[in-house]
Amino acid sequence: MGVGKTTVGRLLAGSLGWPLADSDGEIEAREGASVREIQRLRGAPALHELEAAVLLEQLDSPGASVICAAASTIEDERCRRALSAPGVRAVWLKASLDTLVARYDSDPHRPRYPDGTRAALVAQLAARSEHYAAVAAMTIAVDGLEPRAIAAAIERQVARWAAQA
Repeated sequence: MGVGKTTVGRLLAGSLGWPLADSDGEIEAREGASVREIQRLRGAPALHELEAAVLLEQLDSPGASVICAAASTIEDERCRRALSAPGVRAVWLKASLDTLVARYDSDPHRPRYPDGTRAALVAQLAARSEHYAAVAAMTIAVDGLEPRAIAAAIERQVARWAAQA
């Protein structure tokens, strides 16, 4: 959360000419509510199940695409298996805790946590980092990088993957 997936995803999809699938946008279109509202009204488990279902649908779609998956999906074993499948290349955009907190708190559509953003993100990073590392075909530390530079680095890697296929 807060690493710039959607911004980078839009740039990357545009440069590759691939469709973009953004889980937050898809969920909000389907449900008629923001992910923040869904979490508040239905709870985090219900939101995370929606996020997992959307990712699995997006991964099941034919053809190449850029998918901006919700961060929670990495905790779902079905999603980890799908992200590790042949032909799927997961990219982990990794940011420092300070960067994540600053970005998260400045975004009004993100859910809020009773114990505060920093505590929630520390717990999430502890629970998720090992899973991200296990499925990531590429990891980019995004602190201090412009979205265009991140998208360009991924595009270069996509070209290498295509050349190896």
